[in-house]
Amino acid sequence: MLGEPRTGRGRASRERIVDHAAELVAERGVAGTSLDDVLAAAGASKSQLYHYFAGRDQLVEAAVAHRCAQVLGGLTQALGDVATLAELEAKLRGFVAGFEQQGLPGCPIGSLASEVAERNDGARLQAAAAFDVWEGLFSDALERMRARGDLRADASPGVLATALLASIEGGLLLSQTRKHAASLRIAVEAALAHVQSYRA
Repeated sequence: MLGEPRTGRGRASRERIVDHAAELVAERGVAGTSLDDVLAAAGASKSQLYHYFAGRDQLVEAAVAHRCAQVLGGLTQALGDVATLAELEAKLRGFVAGFEQQGLPGCPIGSLASEVAERNDGARLQAAAAFDVWEGLFSDALERMRARGDLRADASPGVLATALLASIEGGLLLSQTRKHAASLRIAVEAALAHVQSYRA
């Protein structure tokens, strides 16, 4: 089956191509990454690429999935054990500080999503799934807070998680565009205030 190597060597070749494609897409964006760029970086031939991928769209889908998995690994490490409002506040304020230190680069998942949403449905679905996982990390943390009695019983972890994610994404985009972190700070503080309004 196309894209599914049966040997260890084949899997390694495919993974090398995807790794380099994901790295280039993260640096240059989807539009700024050509197949020739990927092949040169991976030291692969066109025949190898077309052995594993039907074309550029399928490679982009795999690269987006790989890049999203990398980002989600960090988010899971940061949010996976959050169980109190104080911990959530500290994590999100640390996130804002880290974003500033990195030079306001924008959201890696959101940036990819905006590039592929209307051009590559497979890649769009990968980005959407990544947002679902990120939202789920927030929802799980908020559910732990509700179970501890930190949040009222009528608090909806799912709804609050969507509000948190939407606020962060909007703040990231505004701050990236304005080249100033104030928008992200305001968005995060507003989202936290909304969560705090359900404090038990």
